[in-house]
Amino acid sequence: MNLVGTTTYEGTTKDADDLFAIFKDDIAKCTSVFEIAHIRDGKMIFIANVTDEEKFYALFEDQRSKDWNSKFKAKDEAWKLEKIM
Repeated sequence: MNLVGTTTYEGTTKDADDLFAIFKDDIAKCTSVFEIAHIRDGKMIFIANVTDEEKFYALFEDQRSKDWNSKFKAKDEAWKLEKIM
């Protein structure tokens, strides 16, 4: 399953990089591709090819993720994509 998503938060790109560093190995276990791009402080996008949806969605329920979201008032949105070419 292919996803694209955004995260809006009250922090810096370094704060987002710190979050990614916490979950990098776990993300690799449930995706074949995962990339993030910073739009600006407080806004990033991600693209992913998710190979294990259950493990991927569990990352958002992890207490470390919830704590980060609370601390930085983060909001995630994601969309499923279908390959057309």
